[in-house]
Amino acid sequence: MQYTSDAAPVPSVRARALHTVGHHQAVVRCPKCHELHRHLGLGVRRSPCGAVYVVRPPRAARAAA
Repeated sequence: MQYTSDAAPVPSVRARALHTVGHHQAVVRCPKCHELHRHLGLGVRRSPCGAVYVVRPPRAARAAA
């Protein structure tokens, strides 16, 4: 019989939107190296430093009171 452990939880990071000419990118602060990384999409991503995390969309702007 073979036993396997549960996979380690994948951290989740909140993106900030970056709009460049022709592209919409997501900028996140890496939980591993604490540098800023840019991604072209949301979801599970691997950073240049090798960290794996889930890129979540930016929070909606709050309505002015």
